Amino acid sequence: MKVNNLIQNLTKFGKISLGILGALALGIAPASAVEIGVSPPRFHIDLNSKKTRSQAIKVMNFDSKPVELKVYVRSWAMDEKNQLQALPPTEQSLEQWIVYTPSRFTIPPGGTQTIRFAIRPRLQPKEGEHRAVVFIEEVLPPNSSPKKGVQIIGRLGVAVYGYVGDIKRVGVLNAVNVETKPNALNAVFDISSQGNSYVSMKGQYAIWPADKYPGATATKPIINLEKPQPKITQPLVDAGILPTTPVLPDSRRRVLLPITKNLPPGKYVLDINGELDGVVIKKGIPFTVPVNLPIASNNQSGIQPASQKLRDSLRNSPRRK
Repeated sequence: MKVNNLIQNLTKFGKISLGILGALALGIAPASAVEIGVSPPRFHIDLNSKKTRSQAIKVMNFDSKPVELKVYVRSWAMDEKNQLQALPPTEQSLEQWIVYTPSRFTIPPGGTQTIRFAIRPRLQPKEGEHRAVVFIEEVLPPNSSPKKGVQIIGRLGVAVYGYVGDIKRVGVLNAVNVETKPNALNAVFDISSQGNSYVSMKGQYAIWPADKYPGATATKPIINLEKPQPKITQPLVDAGILPTTPVLPDSRRRVLLPITKNLPPGKYVLDINGELDGVVIKKGIPFTVPVNLPIASNNQSGIQPASQKLRDSLRNSPRRK
C-alpha cells in the first residue's frame, strides 16, 4: 500500500484503508477496503546509538472481519515522477540490517498486533542517510477468487530512516511556477537536495484574486487549515497544505501541487507561506486561468489526501539533525 506520506493519526493510530493506500503508494490496483492503522507511520533512528536501534510498530485492525498480514522489508528511492521505487539491496542497505518478528499474523476485528524490529549493522554504516520501508501486506484466503482475472492485494509501508555521522539537509528552491495545461492546473516546485539527507517542504498555500492580493509580506498562515472543513474567508478562493514529498540527497525534482479548485477564467496569485527544511518560502506567484481551460474535476480530491499521506510517512517527524 502506498504511504504519501502516507499517514496521519486518527485517535492514537493512523487509520488507513489498506487497499487504497497500497494502491496509491505502489501503483497497484486498490484491494478491498481492509482498514488497519499503524503507529508510528515512520521512524528516524540514530544508528550511532544502540539504544535507539530497537523499535516497535503497532498495527490495529479497524475492520469488522479478521485480516491476515505478512511483513517484509525493502530498500527504496523516489523515481523521476516522485513514486516509491524498490531497490536491490547492497551491503550498505538498511534493509540488510533489519530483523523483525512476527513475519506473519492474523488480527481479529478490533484487535492489535505489535511488530518488533531491531537494526543490526553487519559492517560500519557509511555516513549519511540510510532508508528502508517495512511493508505490511494483506494475505488473501486460499479460496479467494480474483475479480475479472486480476488478483488484488493491499499493502502499506512504514518508512524507516537511519542516520550516521554529521547529517546535513541543504534544500534549494530553484523555482516556483503555475502551469496551466489542458486538464491540469499545477503549481510546480523545482527543488534540489544538496546535502546527505532528504529535504521536504511544509506550510500552506492560498489562492487570491490578483486584484485583491495584498502582497507576500502582508499574508499570514491560516489557523487550523489542517483540520476538516477549515474556515476560508473571502477574498481567498482556495487554500491548502503544501506537498511534503521528500527530495532525496543529491537529486533534483519537480514537486507538483495539483490545484483541484475549479477557478473561473481570470488572474490569480498563488501565495506561499512555508519553508524548505528551515529556509523560509514567502512568495506570491501570479498566474492566469485562460478561457475554456478544462480543469480536472474535484474528484481528484478523493485521491490526493491519501497520496499526501504516503509522502508524509516518508517525511518529517522529529528527526536527528
